[in-house]
Amino acid sequence: MQAFKAFRVHTIDGKAVCKFETLTLDDIDPGPVLIRTAYSAITYKDAMAARGVGRNVRTERPCVTGVDLSGEVVSSADERFKPGDKVAVTNYKLGTEHDGAYAEYARVPADWIVPLPDGLSLFEAMGLGTSGLTAALAIDRLEKAGLAPGDGPVAVSGASGGVGSLAVDMLAGKGYEVVAISGKPEQTDFLQSIGAARVMHRDTLYGNTSSMVSGPPFAAALDNVGGRMLDRLLAHTMPHGKVAIAGMVEVDLQSTVLPFVLRSVDVLGINVSRQLKMPERQRLWQRMATDLKPSHLDAIARPIAFEELDSRMDAFFNVSTVGRVVVQVGAGQPAR
Repeated sequence: MQAFKAFRVHTIDGKAVCKFETLTLDDIDPGPVLIRTAYSAITYKDAMAARGVGRNVRTERPCVTGVDLSGEVVSSADERFKPGDKVAVTNYKLGTEHDGAYAEYARVPADWIVPLPDGLSLFEAMGLGTSGLTAALAIDRLEKAGLAPGDGPVAVSGASGGVGSLAVDMLAGKGYEVVAISGKPEQTDFLQSIGAARVMHRDTLYGNTSSMVSGPPFAAALDNVGGRMLDRLLAHTMPHGKVAIAGMVEVDLQSTVLPFVLRSVDVLGINVSRQLKMPERQRLWQRMATDLKPSHLDAIARPIAFEELDSRMDAFFNVSTVGRVVVQVGAGQPAR
């Protein structure tokens, strides 16, 4: 039986211990569809699992982590898929309760799999992944709530991160005037290069502590932070504006009802976990391959070799990661 390389997290004496190992198919979870993994990515959830933060791996047995994968079907007991099909899998229980993407092979339920739309390569699919799906869902819901490019500027917080940078690019491509909010002034050129019309330091936003700012500048916002950032975005949102919430770096919120009652601001919660049904998931992937496909994905998605995976995890805790980190899992896959 063919052996392959995998990155697994073990729970030893209550602590997470992660390492590369050589496995066979007998060592990973069963599933009707066998996929040869081409690429994965690193999300904050993956970093937390690797470092034992929270309960992101919800099993005491060794688990191959990685919540995003793209690859090619090797075999399938489900008639919806056949060998050679290019596919993507994000979220569900992948990499948390079911062996995930950081292995050269994965076996998964067919109900988790999205056929890769025309217009996306396997690399591009992981340049997007969970982060792209989150940005696409937020934009989709903002538009369904009535947002249009002519309404005014749209703010994106946490703009240099995975969700934020993809959202900046997607929104700019749709004709929106994007204000990128970031605490990293050194990333100003990067943010402007991917479509931001203006870059605002987060301290500038925090500087005005009014419950509702006079002459609010934003028609809408995508918040990837939460807490104080969300409060300030609400205070800076125009009447009948919309704020999509996708992040919870700061969970606690101290705010006021005034933006909701006096300005009729709408708040939209964004969640792309297993709650997002497959038809909606497929529709959003189709949008990411067409009208929401980023124009600067090569600048946002930064490839690393599989061997570099463990050493890159800590960057997610010191908030030094920019854009998306795409992991070249499959042997022989191009770096881009």
